[in-house]
Amino acid sequence: MIKFHKLIPLVALTFLSSVASVRSQQTQTPTNGYTQKVTREVLASGFPQEAPGRVLELVKYTIPPNSKLPVHIHPGMQIEQVESGTLTYTVVQGSAKITRANGKEETLEAGQTTRLHPGDSLVEVGGMVHYGENETHLPVILLSASLFEEGKPKAILINP
Repeated sequence: MIKFHKLIPLVALTFLSSVASVRSQQTQTPTNGYTQKVTREVLASGFPQEAPGRVLELVKYTIPPNSKLPVHIHPGMQIEQVESGTLTYTVVQGSAKITRANGKEETLEAGQTTRLHPGDSLVEVGGMVHYGENETHLPVILLSASLFEEGKPKAILINP
């Protein structure tokens, strides 16, 4: 027969495990209609007086392995740098300015695709149609600064 005082740690451990499981489920990133789980973590944000009606944000994106983002645009300018992983990046309409980790600059035009590696950065102007893919088995982490129209979605899908 098990004594009551020996059950207390077991009951406490079971309870805490249940609470941790529920908390974990509550904080998971929601899935969009494309079955991606992209984490968007706002690191800092503000409303610059010099840009009325716009929000300035610094964001960390984590794109999971084997994910393809939908074709989209942004409601303003966004600049990004790859912190880790390899992002396959395609411009559908418009152009993007890329600066490689070694300082070499290039322009990616409509219909072109490239791979961005740690230290590479890019500039996306508002309305430029593009998408990214993580074709690897490791997550891609991007640091992004954006100046978007306040109250608009951060990404607007094209032909959803």
